[in-house]
Amino acid sequence: MIEKLYYQLYKVVKTTRKDDQPFFNAYIALCFLEGLNLGSIFGMANYFLKYRIPENTSVKGSLIVFGIIILYNYFGLWIKKEEIVSKYDRLPHNKSRVLIWAFIILSFSIFFIVLNYLVEYHPSQNIR
Repeated sequence: MIEKLYYQLYKVVKTTRKDDQPFFNAYIALCFLEGLNLGSIFGMANYFLKYRIPENTSVKGSLIVFGIIILYNYFGLWIKKEEIVSKYDRLPHNKSRVLIWAFIILSFSIFFIVLNYLVEYHPSQNIR
């Protein structure tokens, strides 16, 4: 599934920006979108479990999770980028551009909704 998303992002980037680096841009975009989706899931879980996470812990945790996403995608996608493109180039393309744009818009929308309505601000308790 992730390989297909990577390929679809690659095709969108390649058709919109011809002189750019479509492999790298698709890789960074996919990492960013996966980070948004995981942030949405963590925000919903935090809301329903009512767990108060300190700000510095959440920042460190976010950086660690994003680093894991980058490493996972590097070994799973970046190294095999030519194989992925040759594999999915042979398959028929139907509604792929619409699906990738829907994925991007839904990822941003859900993240915004979770941040706006579910994540609560808790001021520090250590203020003197």
